[in-house]
Amino acid sequence: MTSLPTTVLRYTVDCRQPATHVLRVRLVLEDLDPGPHTLTLPVWTPGSYEVKDYARHLFDVRAFGPDGRPLALEKTRKNVWRFDHPGGSATVTYSVFAFELGVSSLHVDGTHAYWNGAGVFLFLDGRTDLPADLTIEAPPGWHVSTGLDPAPDGDGFRFRAPDYDVLIDCPVEVGTHRRFTFDVDGKPHTVAIWGSGNQDDERLVADTRRIVETQAAFFGGLPYRHYTFIFHIADRGGGLEHLNSTTCAMPRHRFKPFKHYRHVLGLISHEFFHLWNVKRIHPEALGPFDYNQEVYTRLLWAMEGFTDYYAYLLLRRGGLLSVRDYLDVLAEDIKRYEGLPGRKVQSLSESSFDTWIKLYKPDADSPNRTISYYLKGGLVALLLDFEIRRRTRLAKSLDDVLRLLYDRYGRAGRGFPEHAYQDAVEEVAGGSLADFFARYIHGVDDLPLDLTLAEAGLRILRLTKNPDHDRPEAEDDADGDRDEVSDPPVAWLGIETRSEDGRPVVATAYDPGPAAGLLYPGDEIVALAGDRIADAKALGERLRIDHEPGRTVTVAVFRRGRLELVDVTLGTAPPNQYRIKRVDTPTADQAALYEAWLAEPWPKAEASEARA
Repeated sequence: MTSLPTTVLRYTVDCRQPATHVLRVRLVLEDLDPGPHTLTLPVWTPGSYEVKDYARHLFDVRAFGPDGRPLALEKTRKNVWRFDHPGGSATVTYSVFAFELGVSSLHVDGTHAYWNGAGVFLFLDGRTDLPADLTIEAPPGWHVSTGLDPAPDGDGFRFRAPDYDVLIDCPVEVGTHRRFTFDVDGKPHTVAIWGSGNQDDERLVADTRRIVETQAAFFGGLPYRHYTFIFHIADRGGGLEHLNSTTCAMPRHRFKPFKHYRHVLGLISHEFFHLWNVKRIHPEALGPFDYNQEVYTRLLWAMEGFTDYYAYLLLRRGGLLSVRDYLDVLAEDIKRYEGLPGRKVQSLSESSFDTWIKLYKPDADSPNRTISYYLKGGLVALLLDFEIRRRTRLAKSLDDVLRLLYDRYGRAGRGFPEHAYQDAVEEVAGGSLADFFARYIHGVDDLPLDLTLAEAGLRILRLTKNPDHDRPEAEDDADGDRDEVSDPPVAWLGIETRSEDGRPVVATAYDPGPAAGLLYPGDEIVALAGDRIADAKALGERLRIDHEPGRTVTVAVFRRGRLELVDVTLGTAPPNQYRIKRVDTPTADQAALYEAWLAEPWPKAEASEARA
């Protein structure tokens, strides 16, 4: 391979015509050796385990020699270009269409330019170790926010990266966005906010600072010189982690009421926790990266699921969530988990390995055959946390596993072999966890969530609430908990619907379920037992009010344009309200675990009764 001892990748990104939704890129290569060279664009970006084929947005790719004359450029693969070079400097120019708003994609319009580097920057001859300079040309009045280091002689538009990996790991926000700053542990943090909704910017920044403070205390410091939060407030949600930055997309009206805002905080907390768990604590497959193809690991349940667990738990410990808020979020997760038949089909390790073809490409059958390693992984983290606390008599917890892996691997900047995760857990727990891993991670046993939470004096209420059932509203008790009595059973078709032009269309028929094999994805429901169904709301009302479980009804559907009459025997709807409630009289052990886990004393009146 060519040595390229002094080559620096010098990129210029021109976004001065944002209304065209195009980034114009110039790459200058100095001191290039004579011979054939290749230019490659990644097909995916770290943290988003989906082949996105960014090259589909590139056009007008050209190469020029040191004399400015065009060089013959041949496209040899979907994302690879080859050219012969006489030696000396070379210039490559190309354009990128950028009109996909997402944390892992590119978006340019009259208000800003945002890009994830994997979709913009070609790398040379497979050499991701080469340093890179970046110059940004922007409209007047625009400014830049990014995790990249500014160039020593820069003016706010010039940056430098020690290698290609760092270059594409630092997303860039250019525009008129609002900028806020704060320091934690003497290190500067920037919050760049593009877009607006019903948020309070000052509160959002203050809460972000509290998240940083809490997690810095958890790991004993911050492993960067500076950090950048890029917040997009628009019409969709999501996040993507990076070494010293993150991009978080937030739906514009998710900041009020607080039951919505707590999920915004959960997103920020999740992505910031990735600063350690994924970016520094990770299996060997997740760095250094092969940008040309998928990379496989069976540990995404630990990388993503455990991050989800700590995202909300540390919000609780940091005072941003009350215990009731935290338990409500946990109850939501348990409800979602128990409502998915796929939990009995796909294991966590399989879900992790198959993420490239499953998680980001869901279809009508996905709920029946797959389980999210985010969702189940977070609940397994809870089980494992309690298991370690029980075995060590509260001396240790899952916290210690994360810190051990960080000290042993993350601080050294190296990944660990796949087996090392279970080894670390067993080291902290002081014994084998082979059965636990076999049943709940590599197997599909149902998670013993009731037994686990009972160890902390908590019980799960699974209730059926029917808004159309005639009964007086029950008042909340002194703890704020709702009535614990379910309404009578509700009839269930066993389907999820989506709306097409206001009409209810079958999205999924749950298997097992009443309509499995009877109603098809794509069926447009037009009548139930002879009554016209105008929309999904009307379908739910008719089932709740007019029908009972066990009754056979005729469902009229349009299937591929033809009217079909389908007889379905209605089942019983699963619980639609989950609640986690403290027991009335906890034991001393239950109260102690509750307090250690949630960083809050058991309520005095209840605790005093338990110890009387």
